[in-house]
Amino acid sequence: MRITIRSKLVLAISILVMVLFTTSAFLFVNEKKKELSNDIYVNSLAFSRLTAPTVAYDYDLYLKQGSFVYFNREMSRIFEQNDDISSIQVVSFGGEILYDSLIDVDKVYEGDKRMNTNPEFLDGIKSENIFVKTLDGRSFFIEIDADGGISYVDKDEKPVSAVIDEVLLEYLIVPANDKYSVVYGIDYSNLEDRVARMKERIIYLALFGIMLGVILSFVMSLQITKPIKQLVFGVEEIAKGNFKTHVDIKTHDEINFLGEAFNKMASDLELSMEAKLYKERVVKELELATQIQKQLVPAEGKIPKIEGLEISASLIPAEEVGGDIYDFIPLCEKRMLMYLGDVTGHGVAAGIVSSVSNALLYGYSELKDLKKILVEVNRVIDVKTMPTMFMTLCLMDWDAEVGKFSYSSAGQEPIIHYSAKGGKAIVMSGKGIALGMTRDISQQVKVNEIDFRKGDYLVIYSDGIPECWKNEKENFGMERLVSLIESACKFDTSLAVRDKILSDVKMFAAGYKQMDDITIIVLKRV
Repeated sequence: MRITIRSKLVLAISILVMVLFTTSAFLFVNEKKKELSNDIYVNSLAFSRLTAPTVAYDYDLYLKQGSFVYFNREMSRIFEQNDDISSIQVVSFGGEILYDSLIDVDKVYEGDKRMNTNPEFLDGIKSENIFVKTLDGRSFFIEIDADGGISYVDKDEKPVSAVIDEVLLEYLIVPANDKYSVVYGIDYSNLEDRVARMKERIIYLALFGIMLGVILSFVMSLQITKPIKQLVFGVEEIAKGNFKTHVDIKTHDEINFLGEAFNKMASDLELSMEAKLYKERVVKELELATQIQKQLVPAEGKIPKIEGLEISASLIPAEEVGGDIYDFIPLCEKRMLMYLGDVTGHGVAAGIVSSVSNALLYGYSELKDLKKILVEVNRVIDVKTMPTMFMTLCLMDWDAEVGKFSYSSAGQEPIIHYSAKGGKAIVMSGKGIALGMTRDISQQVKVNEIDFRKGDYLVIYSDGIPECWKNEKENFGMERLVSLIESACKFDTSLAVRDKILSDVKMFAAGYKQMDDITIIVLKRV
């Protein structure tokens, strides 16, 4: 079963509205419940303080004299004034329950003495302060000073911390006079009823919001999916071979751009005799591009020779078409440009950019100036390639007549110089900025020279060597590469040094998948 984009949009927006309403309702109900419970606490406290003396007075006046009817009438009036009070007890300071509204409903209690011997309860009865017992088992006293200020204390009247914002009361004990205390039981059924009604209203509101969200999402989805349906229809027609199909989309957004691209594609396909032949032609052209890219790299025995240098090089692509490239461009009998470049990624796209770069470098080599060549090549790459494509490059110049070796790096891995005299490999400086990252790199390009003496080696390489992985956690690394070069350069030829480096890198990888192209140039000063 195919699920349409419209259905997905409607479902997604509906779920979003539902989540928003549910979350908001939950937070609102909790906050309101906290507010209502706090109101009950404040009102019950004020009500109990106000009515406790009256209850004690009525007890002495009526119930103690045996007039239950009149006393019961007065109690009913008190209950009518506050729905949150569930029970009232009149208790002596000795803990005897003289009256209990829950039990003494129809007549005066005539049984044995009713005593509450709970120590905590007795402390509350005997205290001059109001005793508070909460539903979660906490208890504390409320001390009221002459100015009406409230403080929270324990039975010894030492200050305590009492969180009252979310407190739910079980009962209050209020001293009424010098003989009795009045116990007020608190009932939260009204609170629950109010919260339930509030939830019911919120549910109705949420349902209305969800319905509104569904309607709005349906309308919005129509605006979005209508042009997409046109595209789907167009694709189906193209699949049938009807290359004259065009879509009319005027949404002024990405889908409009997609519609224009579709129309252009249909027009391009219309020019082709058959889609299958067109595809075969593209495949053949890609195969040809692969062959051309391979031919751009000098073969083993076709590296140009020049006085003063012994040269070896190699390229091992990660895929059929690589993003690495190197070349040697003789300027005259005793001067040669050479370079090693690495385009981001690998595969066909990287191979095409590297091939273009090869042609650019060859074309601009007549400038015979490293900085000018890099600036011009960068300008073309920046304009003609995608913003995500760039190329690191090390461009070198060997002048055999004066024995001068110069280089300029555009973000390429640093050259490693092995000094035969010192027997040490040195990592050279001057990494620079990659080509294609910005339009003008004239300020960033620096030309450096190396004191390249007889017997010395220069190793130029792509990041495929130091970043060759043995497993998911360990790669070859620069430290291991420098150490390898110091040992490999004991060999007499650049070819032997190159083969030793590649052999050790391959041995290190131990069959692990090659993630990037591996390219190396080894130069020996002779």
